[in-house]
Amino acid sequence: ATSSSGATPQLNKNKKTTKNNYFVFLPNHRAFLNMSRSSMGRASLVMAAWLAQLTISTASGSAATAGDGFTTFKMLEWNVYWQNKNAWAIASTIMANNPAPDIIGLCELTVTMQEMAEALRGTSGRDFLAQPGRDVWQGYGTDIFYDNARWEALEGGAIRAGCSSWGGPRASNWVVLKERNSGQILITGGTHLSYCPGGCDQLQQCELRSLYSQFDAMKGKYPGSKVAWMGDMNQGMAEPMLLGALEGDLGGYRSFPVDEVVQANANTYMYGGPAIDHIFAERGSFQMKEHGLTGQGVTGQYLNGADHFPVYTVLTFG
Repeated sequence: ATSSSGATPQLNKNKKTTKNNYFVFLPNHRAFLNMSRSSMGRASLVMAAWLAQLTISTASGSAATAGDGFTTFKMLEWNVYWQNKNAWAIASTIMANNPAPDIIGLCELTVTMQEMAEALRGTSGRDFLAQPGRDVWQGYGTDIFYDNARWEALEGGAIRAGCSSWGGPRASNWVVLKERNSGQILITGGTHLSYCPGGCDQLQQCELRSLYSQFDAMKGKYPGSKVAWMGDMNQGMAEPMLLGALEGDLGGYRSFPVDEVVQANANTYMYGGPAIDHIFAERGSFQMKEHGLTGQGVTGQYLNGADHFPVYTVLTFG
């Protein structure tokens, strides 16, 4: 996808790394998916994802809606790398997880939303749709895809953050989803914060304010709705800026507090360092059932064209 002014800008990928924080992931039984595109065609990718889901028992292949008016669902976030154009390899990697996610957030996605949704449908057999309001590329955000069998999209959008972002413009994505069985409303979305050598807390707070202004507007429009969002923050959770964001402090703008619900204990960027890909849930509104890295990826190696590793959480709300 490109902006109306031309090609997608090149992204600055000089991530923070820490020599003493270098971890290696042990590949699981689905590690065969991590092979070159030249050695695996589209048909093989579809078959691999299908085999990985043989034991899924629910109709949607995801966490089922809990009883007593509570909803359980799985979210997955992954920075797929802006030069990675293989939508089917991306989709097959995601759908190798069992159970597969209900809501997917992708950073640095530069194939079209329609192409990515088609690949997700083709590898899963589920009716994945792209979020509404993301027809034109606005910048690097978190593009949302959801299982239409479980969720109805009420509205959504993507805007360019009005900040002096590094490495290309940044976007704020949001979508309002209504769970079809319970009627509960979830607001999701996300962004991909700038990376700056030496840090740039004020710039990142500007980018977060753009995102939270949309969340706050939607919370006002849909009383009782809850927010869970995701993205590449280019910071670990020990950094003061993110610690402030957990409390709703976005540098002169106050919003609702959140908790980080991945709690990854290793790097999410292929060259090491702390986990910088995160999922956040509105504090006091969700119960975390499962969380962490998916176990896909080996430090120092691309994962089917991506330079990050996926993270996930399973949440219940109601």
